[in-house]
Amino acid sequence: MTALLEPDAILAEADKVSDSRVHFDPQFVDLGDGCFALSSGKEIIAQTAAQVAHPLGAPTVNGNLISVDAMLKTPKRITRMIMDMTLQRFVADRIFASGGGVTGGAVIYDSVEANDLYTTRDVERVAPGAEFPIITSARRAPGVAEVEKWGGKVWISDEARDRNDSILFTNQMRQLGNTIVRKINARAIQVLEAMFAANPTRIVPSKSQAAGGWDAVTPYGATPTAPGAWPAADFAMAAEIAETDELGIRFDLWILNPGNYTDLLILYGGDGIQELLSTLGLEIYVTNRVPLNTAYVVAQRQVGQMMVEQPLGTETWREPNRQRTWTQSSVRPLMFADNRFAALKVTNLKG
Repeated sequence: MTALLEPDAILAEADKVSDSRVHFDPQFVDLGDGCFALSSGKEIIAQTAAQVAHPLGAPTVNGNLISVDAMLKTPKRITRMIMDMTLQRFVADRIFASGGGVTGGAVIYDSVEANDLYTTRDVERVAPGAEFPIITSARRAPGVAEVEKWGGKVWISDEARDRNDSILFTNQMRQLGNTIVRKINARAIQVLEAMFAANPTRIVPSKSQAAGGWDAVTPYGATPTAPGAWPAADFAMAAEIAETDELGIRFDLWILNPGNYTDLLILYGGDGIQELLSTLGLEIYVTNRVPLNTAYVVAQRQVGQMMVEQPLGTETWREPNRQRTWTQSSVRPLMFADNRFAALKVTNLKG
């Protein structure tokens, strides 16, 4: 399995291409099927592929250059551009299943409990003609999750618009997209933390804590660290807990802080990590949204649901008194955790 990183959005900066005769300014190019690129006039400098099913549809202008002015006049294109830039960097959709749309601004849900697998009262032997026992189970109050609206806006001056400053516009869209992704990922972690606070039994210390943590493991020398204190012991511990719960859960994603992932790299090496993950059927997602020395272990898309009342949308308007145009994007998601057995919080990865 591949260890996934959450880097900042990387879109190549387009420099002016020149020769002894002609100077070319970078411009947007619509490649069709929702693909956009920056072109120097001679070659494509950076491309973002249309990999997202966009509910609003993807307008295209085949074979024509798209100016900043044209992008600002068609907010749907801006929405698609932001979605393409941020596609690979969401962790929320790895934790929560897609639950579809929301109506009414909230969702009522029931949480999975240990006794959902078995009834509170056991079955009994029944004599011929006797009455069967009543099999009961616990009844719980449902939870309520409310829709949240997240968004922001940026502006571009009339001067930059008239000069077709594609680089400035692209940077602004990248920053806006990055900030939206960061917030959604941070909210996903907050929902997890709230679940762990309500269910402290799902918080377990690392097996390597007594030995000083992952970064203190000594593989060689006169006093090597015992196998039970290696990071692999924590992976095995999580698998053991899943089997003990008897709910059919299999943890397959570890979400780590970059500092703790570095400890794994130093200890196992790149090839060693890939071999370990492949053997255990695991993936690692690295993000700064996770606190240092903490790992979230989840069964992907089984912890809860993420629903959307309004998908990512964009609107633009010109402010004539200041001669600038605003671009505003927002999304109205909802997330809740209803299966505490699909997640663990492993603490003290360093002693």
